[in-house]
Amino acid sequence: MAYFKPLGIMATLIALISLSYSHFIRADISFAQKPTQAVASSSTTNPINTVKSGSIIYTLADNSALTQMALDTKVQMDITGTITRVKLEQSFTNPSNDWVEGVYVFPLPVDSAVDHLTMYVGNRTIQGQIKERKEAKKIYNQAKQAGKKASLIEQQRPNIFTTNVANIGPGETIKIAIEYQQAVKIDQDKFSIRFPMTIGQRYIPGQPIATPKDNISMRSNTHRVKDAVKISPPISPNVDRPISIAINLKAGFNTASVNASYHDISVVDIDPLTKHITLDNTKGNNQANRDFELVWQADNALTPELALFTQQQGDDHYLMLMATPPADKAFKQFNTPRELIFVIDSSGSMMGASMAQASKALVQAIHRLKPTDRFNIIDFDSGFDPLFDSAMPAIKMNKKHGIRFANNLDASGGTEPLEAIKFALNSRDSHADDYLRQIVFLTDGQVGNEAEIFRTVHQHIDNDRLFTIGIGSAPNAHLMTTLAEYGKGAYTFIGDIVEVKDKMLALFAKLESPAMTNIHINFPMNIHAEQALGAVSDLYKGEVITAVFKLNAIPNKLSISGNTANGVFTKEVPITASNNTTGIDVAWARRKIEQMMHEYHTQYRRIDRDKIQADITNLALDHHLVSKFTSLVAVDITPTKPGSQTNVTKTVANKVKAAKTATNSQLWMILGLFIILLSVVTRRKAA
Repeated sequence: MAYFKPLGIMATLIALISLSYSHFIRADISFAQKPTQAVASSSTTNPINTVKSGSIIYTLADNSALTQMALDTKVQMDITGTITRVKLEQSFTNPSNDWVEGVYVFPLPVDSAVDHLTMYVGNRTIQGQIKERKEAKKIYNQAKQAGKKASLIEQQRPNIFTTNVANIGPGETIKIAIEYQQAVKIDQDKFSIRFPMTIGQRYIPGQPIATPKDNISMRSNTHRVKDAVKISPPISPNVDRPISIAINLKAGFNTASVNASYHDISVVDIDPLTKHITLDNTKGNNQANRDFELVWQADNALTPELALFTQQQGDDHYLMLMATPPADKAFKQFNTPRELIFVIDSSGSMMGASMAQASKALVQAIHRLKPTDRFNIIDFDSGFDPLFDSAMPAIKMNKKHGIRFANNLDASGGTEPLEAIKFALNSRDSHADDYLRQIVFLTDGQVGNEAEIFRTVHQHIDNDRLFTIGIGSAPNAHLMTTLAEYGKGAYTFIGDIVEVKDKMLALFAKLESPAMTNIHINFPMNIHAEQALGAVSDLYKGEVITAVFKLNAIPNKLSISGNTANGVFTKEVPITASNNTTGIDVAWARRKIEQMMHEYHTQYRRIDRDKIQADITNLALDHHLVSKFTSLVAVDITPTKPGSQTNVTKTVANKVKAAKTATNSQLWMILGLFIILLSVVTRRKAA
């Protein structure tokens, strides 16, 4: 192969840099540590070196390779009633001539309880073990240095995980399978589950700090997001990441409809109560660039008003309650005037359809306001801009100002919601106590500083209610659901512009309907009940009371009470123990860890955080769950890598439509392509 002239080398490097700024090539490309043969001449050594779907290989002048790992993903879901069991298989293929370590950052549902890891190497199967996070990392690194195949699953956020796979030989494939449990969501008589397909590019605020050289990201850690490199995976919008999804749905009732919100599916009836669902790829519309959502509904909307599930695990008993109070008894129209504060994201990551959706939704909300209500709009990107200094009456003139403000929103800049949220929470005036104060936070949520946002909301929320709306193909569900929990509100996901009207109308119905507040679930005096999330959130029309308890025994009854616009609602519920249900213990532990993590994020004293961390670690170890402080690790006892070979770390890119935040990507791309062209011309003249 001919060597590039100096200008050609410089042009190639600048082009790669420019393309990385335009998000066409990201840090999924890494330099090999020793020269390798050119792709064209190395196929006899490693046939997989032929570039194909899912892998990209670039060769520089010195024959060093820039390699991207290939990855296939298979998803198997088994939905039984209100519990979903998921097996996610990732096959790592090494297309290079090096012994490599594969690294892949991937999303999971925010409420997923990851509890199993299996590594398949040839005919061997290695089961993962749950360990304290630092110990698991140590075990993995020791195995990697010893030439043993090993895998490690770590949680970076409740909805972002990392897989490391060590010592993948040239041309070799290693399959990693993880399993998790997820609860079915019930809202407005509809049942649904979501499976995130990709990770959006997150805005990382703060000043750069020391960052490990072996990180998998092009980002740096900052003083505000000290783990930025762990949540900012390589992004390649043009990389094909094959994915297949197969679902066995046993709803427990006859379904009137089964639909996927954003993908084409094929549905086959196995028996009257079981359906087999797969992605339908015949139309070519199933791309792994947006979340997958499955929605099903009962015949004639006959959603059960009450469902109870019990489980015995050793000496412990678990109970899951799902109840829908009758709407005609529990709800009627609000008479209390409301103060609505809209906090809306207009950062660069909202550019395009997301911004159009957000503006349209905001205009709809303003139209519905009554003259007795008050409102304000706070627009944020790198800074924030409120419509009014404080909430103003929703009279015709002020609503016109609001609609004009909403229609003129323009997406640009960084995603800095913190100060806007502070303003919303602290802009109460002397009249605020006379109103029901509801804050609507609308964003794609693509930020990395969730912890400091949680602390701010926890500190200032007072009696305000906080509702979140996730806009776009893959919003940050961890941020949105947690904020809604802090504010005793609800989270709404809008993944397509055609959904705006229906989903916003459903949200407005919740906002305008009186909640059941101060909800209590009471057990007999001799029963010790520990609820996973500590308290039941306010209930809005169409929602379901969901609570999971750990008990010393299963009682024969319980009671539900709460305040409504019609007075106190009370219902006594008989219990018939049926310990055939499995997975309630996992659901309880996952929710308990979530509650404890809320406490962890809001503590300022190190001694308090250390105590909570120890409690979370012990709970996660007891229930074999991955958490912020525990990881799954699997090690093959047989060394396979030759001792003289060096491990090269290769990363796997996520496929996503990258955000255009605070970079002039088009200019960099044009400049890079121009210099490549110039280098080619120079080389031809030199020849």
